[in-house]
Amino acid sequence: MLDLKNFPVTVELASLAGSDVAGVIEEAQKLQADAFNIPDGILGRLTIDPITLAFRVHAATGTPTIAHLTCRDSTVLGLAQKILAAGNLGVDGVLALSGDAAAKNVFEIRAPGLVKLIADLNNGEFNAKPIKSPTKIQIAVAANPNVDGQIDYLKEKEAAGAQFVQTQPVFDLETATKFLDEAKQAGIKIPILLGIMPLKSLKVAEYFNEKVHGVTIPQSVLQRLAEDENCGAELAIELLGELKDRLDGVHIMPLGIAESANKIFDFLKNKNPA
Repeated sequence: MLDLKNFPVTVELASLAGSDVAGVIEEAQKLQADAFNIPDGILGRLTIDPITLAFRVHAATGTPTIAHLTCRDSTVLGLAQKILAAGNLGVDGVLALSGDAAAKNVFEIRAPGLVKLIADLNNGEFNAKPIKSPTKIQIAVAANPNVDGQIDYLKEKEAAGAQFVQTQPVFDLETATKFLDEAKQAGIKIPILLGIMPLKSLKVAEYFNEKVHGVTIPQSVLQRLAEDENCGAELAIELLGELKDRLDGVHIMPLGIAESANKIFDFLKNKNPA
């Protein structure tokens, strides 16, 4: 299980469109993390089942895993079956997501309903009826500090049983501070793991700004990358240095660059020793 009281640092692995997981396991073995996140069909694309991959990664590394689970592709019964499978396979946590839309969508429930479903199964019931073996799964939820209007939705997920938050990546102090202030003012009590992405090039940053909804990279960051394309980890560490006293933990999205993720991990653990 992820220790939420000791400044957890989680790292998101790359999703995989194929059945051979050797590359993902090799990536995980190069990374330092308190837990690994396993994505689920980002942007509606084909990827291997995240619960299966979470099991394989944990077996290979011994590090706790958090499988992403979306409401897009399954009924409530199908989601419950996946949660039971995660519990059986020893997956430590689930990040409950509504999911990006695809060509065909189910969406019988949304993220708050999925949170409640996991909480119910942890409490030994499904559809108000007892089940024989309760699950013991930590429940994570997402939030996007770059988009207004997130706090009320986050409060709904907290009320449903969420235990911690992992945010989308933030690239500037103003956006991070505004979100953290709003969450505090709203009475959000669960730990917030701020999302950090060490950008690996100016081209990647421009792509995110132009093509990825809900991600905003300020001009000052683009200018730094134009001057030095290898400064992604440095930019992330500078931002975290400004925020370190306010954070409950950090969620790193390394874009396949293990060296950058490990630099950030080392910085955080030095600043927040066990």
